[in-house]
Amino acid sequence: MTSNLAFWQNILNRLQHEIPCVLYVVAAAEQGSPGNAGFAMGVALNCSNEETWGTIGGGIMEKNLMGEASAALSNKQSLHWLRKLHHYKRSDGSIQESGLICSGSETLVACTLSGNDVATVERILTALSTPSALRVQISKDGLTTSSPVNGSPPRFLLENATNEDWRYSETIGAPDTVIIAGGGHVGLALSRQMALLGFYVVVADEREILETMQRNTFANERYTASYQGFGEIVKKYAGRRIFVVIATAKYLSDVEALISLATIPETPHYIGLMGSKAKITTIMRDVRLAGVAESWIQALRAPIGVPINSDTPEEIAVSIAAEIIGIKNAR
Repeated sequence: MTSNLAFWQNILNRLQHEIPCVLYVVAAAEQGSPGNAGFAMGVALNCSNEETWGTIGGGIMEKNLMGEASAALSNKQSLHWLRKLHHYKRSDGSIQESGLICSGSETLVACTLSGNDVATVERILTALSTPSALRVQISKDGLTTSSPVNGSPPRFLLENATNEDWRYSETIGAPDTVIIAGGGHVGLALSRQMALLGFYVVVADEREILETMQRNTFANERYTASYQGFGEIVKKYAGRRIFVVIATAKYLSDVEALISLATIPETPHYIGLMGSKAKITTIMRDVRLAGVAESWIQALRAPIGVPINSDTPEEIAVSIAAEIIGIKNAR
């Protein structure tokens, strides 16, 4: 539903002046679709001229929907629907075509917003500014918000898509967060890379005086603490999508961080372990001996990163970032 403050400020500015808007959101998408879940577009009228911001994939699909929104707004009609559009043609007319030919499909929801939605949009802006987690829903009844439930519901969730009780919900305001155990050269390079990609970055290291930690101005938060308490640090960010990178200076501290991490009730979205195959084999042996469940161990990404023959800290950071992005964007 977009975490772009300017997007929602555009909506709020119009609603405060009694100018209704139509909000289109991609609720689900298949491979090949130019729009991913959470993409959003706003449409309003200014002296009978269309104003749009954001995107749901572009092309003729957007143009057609802009026209639909413009007609509805001109006639003071509300749009509240769910629609699956296919980005290919079929001669038998069995599907609803988007006009695009890039393959795949996307399920869209439409919601007309008016002055009655000002308070809801203000709550969304507050969540994006804090940042504090907020669950935003769109249904045939309109736009609503609620506090996130316990645990980690999927960031994007489409329910009852085949009947009138459809509902799309999304968690906003709690940014995707990468938590790095190890503040050395790789931790520094990865902090820089993940910050560039818009992640909230947290770095922890047990060493009291570490030059690379002092130079790490890219991390949003830095901790100096024993790795035996690493799980408690991760717990502080419950409710977000968390990507954990284990890259400490010693194999024993890798083991401590993993054992601590395995004790927390909410498993992170991703856990990656840096090291050679021989080192990882030794770490896994010690983690098993500590009683960590085999299913938890098997979910680890080890060795971490995509295989690009990376060597320098900066190259390793790109490798790790690429793997995290692939998991983050998986459909």
